Amino acid sequence: MKKAVFFCLLILLLLRPCHAAAKGKVVIVNLARLQVDELVGNEELLAWLKRGTVGLLNTQTAGGTLARSIYTTLGAGSRATATDNGRLAFMRQEEANGNVAEELYLRHQGNPPRGEIIHLGMADIIRANQKLQHPVRPGLLGDVLHAAGKRTALIGNADGKQPNREAALFVADSSGQIDYGDVSSSVLGEDESFPYGCRLHAEQVWRLFREVYPQADLIVIDWGDTVRLDEYRPLLADTVAEKVQKEILQDVSRFLSQVYESLYRDDLLILLAAVPKSGTAGADTLGLAAVYGDGFPPGKLLTSATTRRDGLAAITDIAPLVLERIGAGVPPGTIGRPLSAGKSGTVETLLALRDGIDNVYRLRPPLLKTYVFLQIIFVLGALLNLFVRIFPVRRFAGLLLSLLVVPLVLLYLPLHRLPSAAGFAAAFVATVVCTLVLMRFLADVTRRLAAVALITALSLAVDTLQGAPLMKVSVLGYDPVSGARYYGLGNEYMGVLVGMAVLGGCALLTLLPEQRRLLLGVQALIFVLLVFILVAPAGGANFGGTLTAMAAFAVTVAALLQWKPGLRSLLVLLAALFVFCLAAVLLNILVPQNAQSHLGRTLALLKTNGWKELQDIIVRKGSMNLKLFRYSQWSRVLLAFLGMLAVLFYRPRGMLQELHRRYPDLAAGFLGIITGSITALLTNDSGVVAAATTLLAAGVPLIMLAAELAAEKEFHK
Repeated sequence: MKKAVFFCLLILLLLRPCHAAAKGKVVIVNLARLQVDELVGNEELLAWLKRGTVGLLNTQTAGGTLARSIYTTLGAGSRATATDNGRLAFMRQEEANGNVAEELYLRHQGNPPRGEIIHLGMADIIRANQKLQHPVRPGLLGDVLHAAGKRTALIGNADGKQPNREAALFVADSSGQIDYGDVSSSVLGEDESFPYGCRLHAEQVWRLFREVYPQADLIVIDWGDTVRLDEYRPLLADTVAEKVQKEILQDVSRFLSQVYESLYRDDLLILLAAVPKSGTAGADTLGLAAVYGDGFPPGKLLTSATTRRDGLAAITDIAPLVLERIGAGVPPGTIGRPLSAGKSGTVETLLALRDGIDNVYRLRPPLLKTYVFLQIIFVLGALLNLFVRIFPVRRFAGLLLSLLVVPLVLLYLPLHRLPSAAGFAAAFVATVVCTLVLMRFLADVTRRLAAVALITALSLAVDTLQGAPLMKVSVLGYDPVSGARYYGLGNEYMGVLVGMAVLGGCALLTLLPEQRRLLLGVQALIFVLLVFILVAPAGGANFGGTLTAMAAFAVTVAALLQWKPGLRSLLVLLAALFVFCLAAVLLNILVPQNAQSHLGRTLALLKTNGWKELQDIIVRKGSMNLKLFRYSQWSRVLLAFLGMLAVLFYRPRGMLQELHRRYPDLAAGFLGIITGSITALLTNDSGVVAAATTLLAAGVPLIMLAAELAAEKEFHK
């Protein structure tokens, strides 16, 4: 009898739901078209921001920073786009264009709806995203939640002159359905002092929230008053607009208090401001998120494996966080990674981070355009001067050397702390000073090349190993606004590192011929180490850069050793390259998912989507390079260098032969750099940029050495 009772109790214990193991719910309060300054400038919202883990959000999508594309991206976990039909969400029995929404849904989808809220434009949005060159599943968040037996809810709208329920794209599944909630006009109350004479009925929203909370696992509150105010603001006096905004944020603060007090320990509350004001640019497009709940203490900064940067994440990280917290599992179709709490920091830390990002964003175009322009002028001017002798050829020595100094200056100068004008002036002065110092203390061209190349390559390698703290804030580093890369080694500095490593090593061989054998061994070892730094997920995390480096280094070593290619040696080389590539793949597969680089995520997508993913990658890289070649200023530099090489090949007659005879090791390096530049063009998304910065280490030294030879001939005459 005792055994039977014990057995029954054991069965009941196993069958009883265990609250400790259960996952929590996620509640998101959505505030669209509010800037970070506006949130921080409100005392009540500022108090809330200080209570949670906070971070800036990159809001770029496949459709810019339009609200409909942002909401689609939030729901897809990947950069998505949307059409004008993104507004078309209704209650099942609500009237839509003179028809009952439920009937229109049946017409559009071919099946009757199950959810209380239905989106009538989902089929159109799915087709729009199928045209993109990367996999996107609009409604993925809703699909995964429904597949796991979870339920979704949406309360509120941004209706103004016309229905605006774009936030439904965040919550709806791929069939356009949301289980519970209310997006109709019944959530609005009349208020003639507010835009369009209405405002969100806070009490009604709270009542609806309490109704859906026991049933739904993901609940999004679309506080559309902020959108209505942004649309109506041009017609309002500034004082009136400020008063209305203050009232809106007071309502939000009171609602947050009500929700926060009603949540359980495992639940998560997110204050999300992911939709910037229309017409904004730069750091003003960055959104903000504050997360409250277990694992997200106050005084911490949000981060994710997407950015690996404290205080900065991406909107693609929101869906993985929701899925992880609810316990539905994160599918490989998402490019984002779950948000987490990083290092300690305050709201003031975020403001400083945002200001630094904005300074770099605004300084980058004028500074890089000037740098590119000067590269073209100095290189082609020095080339022309070889023929017409307008100036003594050595007059260009300092100008050309300054072009090699700029990447190093831009790495170390804290330009993110300076306004654009001051940053521009600081970069100019620092470059001139560094160039003059090199010219003053190193009289020989080869010594100057060795010094600037080795210092630059060493600085970049050390910075990469340390997590790229310098590159993250450099004008030649990342651009968190566009979100093309957040960590590792970007293509601009990747090209510089590869080119300068080859140039520095070969210049050192030229200066120390008696130590040639030892230096060759050291150089080969350094090349191998740099390849692993480039490919390591915690290092450069740049597979295209790895291929660039392998090609440049292999050709350089082969040329230095005067290697005569044969079938056997060629097979050995191919086998070595295969081993390196295999090691790179294994390095990205074996590490945890959150530590994987872009290569690891690509491999995961290849496993999921098959060869179509590889085809998409090739097409995407090709189209991006074609676009950059047509519009990027770096394409002009690349063409200038290629044109210079073509001219020197023929004129002055015998110049290249003389350079090869006088500087055989440097000539071997130039061959390797040119090979690396071609590889960079073919294997990187922004290959034009990488090719140009790689070729910098061959084009400028070549014309410098040619000018030196020409000066010697003039002297002997």
